Amino acid sequence: MKIPFLDLQQINAPHEAQFHQQLQLMLDKGWYILGEEVQHFEREFAAYCGTSHCIGVANGLDALTLICRGYIELGQLHKGDEVLVPANTYIASILAIIEAGLVPVLVEPNPTNFLLEANELEQNRTPKTKAVMVVHLYGQLPDMEAISSWAKLNNLLLIEDAAQAHGAQLPSGKKVGNLGN
Repeated sequence: MKIPFLDLQQINAPHEAQFHQQLQLMLDKGWYILGEEVQHFEREFAAYCGTSHCIGVANGLDALTLICRGYIELGQLHKGDEVLVPANTYIASILAIIEAGLVPVLVEPNPTNFLLEANELEQNRTPKTKAVMVVHLYGQLPDMEAISSWAKLNNLLLIEDAAQAHGAQLPSGKKVGNLGN
């Protein structure tokens, strides 16, 4: 017996008419990059996450690369600085760090929930460590209060890779994408 992994046709069926309407609108306008729809998405997603700003980019790798490069441009990170990152993350997290000229330091996650913990971060911190990239996996968040406190105590930037947890939130209601620097 074959068990289907994910039936996107069934999931999308209730929205099919709206998808076709939006596709036709885009085709009629002839505006395929940026435009009103992207601006609308950026405003709505920022509001959803509880942040002031959102910038739409092609993918998560681009987003993380731009964050790392932005901190270099601002002088808050320098080429060769170390960034702590979970060892079980998707390769985009690592590639973004390397692309920006930073050095990824792989940290073993908690074997129960596969998320970072402040004590493991501390064990991997060196004088060259200047940031930690927390990766929210499987819709779960690590203990962000403990990690945030630890990062502030050690004067480290806290970067979030929230690609797998949009909408996840702390008990306070604060959502991912709004928990780091």
